[in-house]
Amino acid sequence: MARIDYYNDPDAPPANSVVPSTTAVVTDQQARILLIKRRDNDLWALPGAEWT
Repeated sequence: MARIDYYNDPDAPPANSVVPSTTAVVTDQQARILLIKRRDNDLWALPGAEWT
């Protein structure tokens, strides 16, 4: 099941858990940004992790 994100949606269900997480912006000397390709939705994203 894919994750559903709710941004400023008044009809969104209440949160059932809060999971601390972090994201990093990693650049090289040419100012290119490191991205990862997510396996769950095939989209590009910044690298990050959940702290469980």
